[in-house]
Amino acid sequence: MPTPNRHAWSDVATIGKPFFESAMRWRARTALGGVVGLLLALNALNVVNSYVGRNFVTAISERNHERYFMFAGLYLLVFAASTVTGVFAQFVQDRLALTWREWLTRHLLTRYLSGRAFDRISANREIDNPDQRIAEDVRTFTSTLLSFVVMAVNSVLTTVAFAGVLWSIAPSLLLTAILYASAGSLFTILLGRRLVQLDNLQLKKEADLRYGLIHLRERATPSGERAQAIEERRIIARLRRVVHNTRAIIGVNRNVGLFTSGYNYLVQLLPILIVAPRYLRGEIAFGVVTQSAMAFAQLLGAFSLIVVQFQSISAFAAVSRRLGSLWQEMNASPYAVGRLPASDSIA
Repeated sequence: MPTPNRHAWSDVATIGKPFFESAMRWRARTALGGVVGLLLALNALNVVNSYVGRNFVTAISERNHERYFMFAGLYLLVFAASTVTGVFAQFVQDRLALTWREWLTRHLLTRYLSGRAFDRISANREIDNPDQRIAEDVRTFTSTLLSFVVMAVNSVLTTVAFAGVLWSIAPSLLLTAILYASAGSLFTILLGRRLVQLDNLQLKKEADLRYGLIHLRERATPSGERAQAIEERRIIARLRRVVHNTRAIIGVNRNVGLFTSGYNYLVQLLPILIVAPRYLRGEIAFGVVTQSAMAFAQLLGAFSLIVVQFQSISAFAAVSRRLGSLWQEMNASPYAVGRLPASDSIA
């Protein structure tokens, strides 16, 4: 039987693909290409910054006033350029996520309100709280998926940009980064493998609790004290289930957090342990030590996407599964509609 993870990633492709094939596809692809271009520029600036920082620190250690002021000025210029590039990359990404959310919400609403899809979904007990899935889960899905795609692309660009820097300093640095990140990703997955299922349950239980609170007045009239007491017990039972599942999530996050915190602290020490002996022997300038630490952290951050984002990935998988089941149920209806016509596209 397929695991929840495999279901979730299959749902990601099913739900995410139509937007980039719709009437909005050129606008979406252009925006995504713009983000990639800005990330490419940002990584190039980061590489330049590593060399500027290297020479800047070396100038300080050598008490060279002229080079100190020159590289301090370059440092400020690169910093300003990196800031502007990073801000615009985030701006384009946020606008694209908003456009995607609006398109997907309209698309789902059209399917939900067409024919008998609404009745079918309401009668299916496995599709709980379809309103929350269309409103909240769509927002989470679009923004989070786009964020993951951007981070993955940025990781590839960072790897290409800084692998050469590390190799030029010491090949052992690059090999250490690869092995350390691989081991960290494996242990993180083993420690947090229950999170996807727990996050999926949490969304359902939280939605059930909200549903009970919203419909409290409808089910218990002011004169029906017995009905109110029954409904209160039901809501408290739902609250207990929310708390119980939350405690389980907190426990898993504690284990993952203990590992990832130690993992991140050691990142700062490893490159210095490898490169510092060469500086002590007089083989390299002091700036190379700081550059190796910066490049190592950049490259390891690219390799360690699973370690850093594991909890977010688990929560996203749960949201994708919920949207995927709603999508499948809508498509199962004999009255299901196709893609939005061009006239319904967002201006």
